Amino acid sequence: MSVVEDTGFKEFVNMLNPSYKIPNRHTITKTLIPAAYEKCVNEVQSMILNELDKACLTTDCWTSRDNKSYIAITIHFINNNFNLKSILLSCHSFSENHTSENLSGQISKTLNSWDLKEKIVFAVSDNAYNIQNALGQLQFKHLGCFAHTLNLIVQSALKKENDLIDKVKNICTHFRKSTNANNKLIAYQKSMGVNVPLKVLQDVAMRWNATFYMLERFVQLETSIRGTMGLLDNAPPCLNSDEWIAIKEFCSILRPFEEATRTVSGEQYITASLVIVIAQGLKNVCEQMKNENYSIRTLGLVNNILNYMKDRQNWGNIENSKTLRRCTFLDSRFKNLPFTHNENMLNSLKNDIGELTAKIISTSRSESTSIKHEPQISNQPSDTLTPKVKTFSIWESIDKCVSQMQPSIGTSTSRAIVEVQRYLEEPVLKRNSNPLEWWQEHKYNYPFLNVLARKMLCCLGSSVPCERVFSKAGLLISDRRSCLNTKKAEMLLFLNQNA
Repeated sequence: MSVVEDTGFKEFVNMLNPSYKIPNRHTITKTLIPAAYEKCVNEVQSMILNELDKACLTTDCWTSRDNKSYIAITIHFINNNFNLKSILLSCHSFSENHTSENLSGQISKTLNSWDLKEKIVFAVSDNAYNIQNALGQLQFKHLGCFAHTLNLIVQSALKKENDLIDKVKNICTHFRKSTNANNKLIAYQKSMGVNVPLKVLQDVAMRWNATFYMLERFVQLETSIRGTMGLLDNAPPCLNSDEWIAIKEFCSILRPFEEATRTVSGEQYITASLVIVIAQGLKNVCEQMKNENYSIRTLGLVNNILNYMKDRQNWGNIENSKTLRRCTFLDSRFKNLPFTHNENMLNSLKNDIGELTAKIISTSRSESTSIKHEPQISNQPSDTLTPKVKTFSIWESIDKCVSQMQPSIGTSTSRAIVEVQRYLEEPVLKRNSNPLEWWQEHKYNYPFLNVLARKMLCCLGSSVPCERVFSKAGLLISDRRSCLNTKKAEMLLFLNQNA
């Protein structure tokens, strides 16, 4: 905020345009930002009113550097043109205890302020019991963040290999902290003809994939690290041959999980439809890895991952989620393919989709027939004494035949089943295609199924969008701005996300 009062900045702006007067910090904070915030709120309200039918909610909590707690709530929906939209509803300070009652109260208050409570079809959060119970009290269908579940599974499995990973971490820490060691590592790479030398990476405790990136870079720099370690004084213990082999195999084991985490954490494309497919793929990959000629240590890691998958309740219930099954079925890249091995589940899914589509058709009919036609009033005076004269038409006989031959419209359920069957007969899209673009092109061919697709495909598989809000919040409420008013912080985050 204070940059506008900096002497150097004033001189710089004056050189660009001497006639321009810079607003002071008070004008910015008390006038310009609130005005921009109100304008943005009105634009978001207009978007919600005109484009939003059903939405998915994600929420998470965070504590800032100045020890203030915040709760963020985002919604995600598909508009009439089948574009996925994301909105930050609020990032409020939350000073109360994080009980399920307090959290549900805050979420309900925010949704009511935007008139959205009845439009939420799905909610995603982390796996903490308090937030799960809060969403349960609001009677939302809920999914524990799939990326968070993956993180817990892999971290639990890697804990049993802490001795080897800590050994790698100590070496990386030595190169990161010692200027002399880092310079020698860079010089060694240059002597080998590397134009752009690489540095070792350090992992982050909260993210397992940071450990993967550290191990991957460590293996990539194996020759340089081995060559440099012999030149260093007081260097940490280096890895032996078996440990180097184990680290390389660990990277091979963890790579599919890193790809899964990265894929399901996307925000610009639909992700709930990917969850069942990814869960099946990871399980199949682990079963294949058990048959590879890996070391005993690596096979132990694979078995640990499989065991933690089975122990995780969220993982076992993934395919039992009706919402996830519907999302996968309505994704034109997958349709019924992930369920072909389970005939009962496939039949249940078809019936479920058929019933939902039938409801949409019935609702559509009831709305069209609810318009009452007023009787026509004759302008001529009625005379009960005047006998009615029979009129004759040359079209009477043919009209009668046509009316008798008119086919029946059929029940809503039969029309729904026909539409679902036609959808299944369409070719499956390539995996890297955009299913929303397909629905936009074919929505007139599936007038009722496309309504269901808009409703369901907005669901996400992770709560990463909220975590990204907090990443920006961490940059905003930094050590230099630790005294920033919470209301100003809320406005700035809202503008940053939505403007």
